Amino acid sequence: MHDIVIRGGTVVDGTGEAGRTADIAIAGDTIVEVGRVSAPGRREIDADGLLVTPGWVDIHTHYDGQATWDAFLDPSWSSGVTTAMMGNCGVGFAPVRPGSHDRLIELMDGVEEIPGSALHEGLAWNWQSFPEYLDVIDSMPRTFDVAALLPHGPLRVYVLGDAVDGDVPPTPGQIAEMARYVDEAMRAGAFGLSSTRTPVHRTASGGMTPDYGADADELLALSRVVAAHGGYMEFAPDGVVGEDVEAIKSEMKLYDRLVRETGVDVQMLVLRPGLNPEYWREQLAWIEGINEGGRSRAFAQVSGRSIGSLLSFFGTHPFMERPTFRRLKAALEREALLAELARPEVKATILAESDPEGTFGHFLNQHWGRCYDIGEEGDYEPDESRNMVTLAGRLGTTPQSATYDVMLENSRHPTLLLAINNYDHTGLENFKELMLRPGSILGASDAGAHVMTICDGSLNTFMLTHWARDRTRGETLPVERVVNMMTQRTAFAAGIHDRGVLRPGLRADVNLIDFDNLRLSSPEVVDDLPDNASRLLQQVTGYRATIVGGTVTREDDAGTGALPGRLLRKNRTNEARPGARAA
Repeated sequence: MHDIVIRGGTVVDGTGEAGRTADIAIAGDTIVEVGRVSAPGRREIDADGLLVTPGWVDIHTHYDGQATWDAFLDPSWSSGVTTAMMGNCGVGFAPVRPGSHDRLIELMDGVEEIPGSALHEGLAWNWQSFPEYLDVIDSMPRTFDVAALLPHGPLRVYVLGDAVDGDVPPTPGQIAEMARYVDEAMRAGAFGLSSTRTPVHRTASGGMTPDYGADADELLALSRVVAAHGGYMEFAPDGVVGEDVEAIKSEMKLYDRLVRETGVDVQMLVLRPGLNPEYWREQLAWIEGINEGGRSRAFAQVSGRSIGSLLSFFGTHPFMERPTFRRLKAALEREALLAELARPEVKATILAESDPEGTFGHFLNQHWGRCYDIGEEGDYEPDESRNMVTLAGRLGTTPQSATYDVMLENSRHPTLLLAINNYDHTGLENFKELMLRPGSILGASDAGAHVMTICDGSLNTFMLTHWARDRTRGETLPVERVVNMMTQRTAFAAGIHDRGVLRPGLRADVNLIDFDNLRLSSPEVVDDLPDNASRLLQQVTGYRATIVGGTVTREDDAGTGALPGRLLRKNRTNEARPGARAA
């Protein structure tokens, strides 16, 4: 007798091949049979009319802090994620010396917009080394599996101390010390090393990140260690948002050297930026050339929708740096703030002011043509009739005034989307080519980060509802391809070999989905982080069940209370059973 038998569902197995009606038998944490299962199960699940897929493998999250205090890890849990990689973009909380706690919080707050107050309240700091941090993560039960990259920024602070802020490169001895800590982390189970090299990433006080500007000698030394353990380097490249073509060209030369001299695998964030929308073609040509060579692997981590901001008076918006707004926000609670902002004379004063140059608010005010009202239904591919310039023209007012009024009504449930990257007059059509290239992988959900700016932790559900079902501004994608993008391909890219496909011998991570009724609600502001800090969440309906390692963790969009999730350690807990492999 099997532990669980899922019967009669449309099995989309993660390989990209056509879905078929089949049963799935599970024993313990392992899939043991796919096809027509004759033996009974201790629990039988009727999947007639449902999609049955592997659990989603999200390789770009920022749960580094949240994973130390939160067993549930939403927004990913409610969107069917069963494995998440954290430690991306060079930020995290280990290794750390006792005097550096505030510095690493300021780094995460600035780069990933996770409130410093929540991190100060939530982090216990019961570790110093990266292996000790992994042990803390491993000791806590949770709803799904997590894995981690070693972040370069904390590593440099740990070794260089205050000298990390200077212009003097590390000594050979310091580089060797960093390499030893990388080796220690990889032996403890890290999947690789992440680093941010873009000046777009700043600390909360506006300073450069500790790893910005790390030179080739240092990166070569660290890459050799990562390559020796079969891991990968993950980069947020200089020039990533198209602001400096020469910078991104220099980055690509550096990555080429790393690959050719060390054999390391490389992943990098790649956008179709509004400032330089076609340079990605050169990046993908290099990536695909490396993959054809066969010595190393390279991937572009891409999103599945526009990169930008949801605008709200409680989070990011075009008036956020103006003196009157800053004064009111500092003095008033949320509802009182909205009431004061609704006064005509206050609105007039704020609209007459300007944001200081160099601030994010100033940047937002240069892109009114990319601001859309996506409505409560959350149309993330709106046409120009929903552009705020167009809507303001109909109302006989300015985009600034119209945006202000919409935010007064909808700041609790933001409906204004500023689509800066991956978006143009065709919607997502031009971006689709980048998303579907052989060298691209879905890897920019940023789940756990930018908590009042975006709500992209629900990206996996969006991929199904939008790209596989509801899209109107172009062709939809086969559901089999979309599932493959979120399972086999992401697991393969991260070097996780025991999941991502519904196949005997592989881990029993499974989603049962009512595809026709799968829905994402409008984002809403909730105050559930430590210190009552706020974040945006989207409620999801349509996941009839999520199974993690053979245990049902969600059923009919509600948690079961089961916490089977664990820490994945590279080369220890992520290998497939003999004779089985996901890719």
